[in-house]
Amino acid sequence: MFGLRVIAPLLLVTSTAALAVGLGPLEKSGVTATEAKGFYLTLTNPYKQPFRFRTFVDEETPALDGRVRIFPEVALMAPESNRKVLVVVRDLVPGEQVDVRVCAERIENKEVVVHARVCSKLSARRVGTVR
Repeated sequence: MFGLRVIAPLLLVTSTAALAVGLGPLEKSGVTATEAKGFYLTLTNPYKQPFRFRTFVDEETPALDGRVRIFPEVALMAPESNRKVLVVVRDLVPGEQVDVRVCAERIENKEVVVHARVCSKLSARRVGTVR
């Protein structure tokens, strides 16, 4: 029989895991005729207090040499609020497709061991043929 000492920590872990930074949509693609393609993502603070969040290109994304810009990269968000984040993939050449993972996480104190984050997969393609 499970005692309260076993169940209570499980409930605490389950309830805190349900609240995590939100970023959506989780996957998005777009085509452009120009050298840049922008995507709007929605960043969500589900917590009942304000927190600072950072949005960044995932380190597992192949090197893009500064071709991806995120506005804003850091945001202080009100409790239980949403805001738009603009991601721009630049310097696209005709016929090129660039795939990038953009992630968001709450900025934590250094003592925190686990950093929950969520990522969106973006795919930008420029129309045309390579000459």
